[in-house]
Amino acid sequence: MNNELKAIFTKRIIELQQRVDSIHQDFADGRNSDWAEQAAERENDEVLNALESEAKNEIQQLCNAISHIEKGNYGICQACGGSIAKQRLLVQPAAIKCIHCAD
Repeated sequence: MNNELKAIFTKRIIELQQRVDSIHQDFADGRNSDWAEQAAERENDEVLNALESEAKNEIQQLCNAISHIEKGNYGICQACGGSIAKQRLLVQPAAIKCIHCAD
């Protein structure tokens, strides 16, 4: 099961890194000389920055989850030592606390 999770998380990390690379390429493509177009591009840049930040955050969380899998403590609450419900891990794979301790 844990090897399957590592494979799933790794695949997602690769997808997210490709998204980040695509965003970087969009920034590298330069800007239009038309002022109106530049204004629209600046708005687009804000959206791209937010998407990049979100992707990098998810990559970090997934890397942390893989680290917990490798250490053998994935799915164990760091606060109380109990099990983290599978349903919680399906929704939030990088969860480090059970639902009771997360509040």
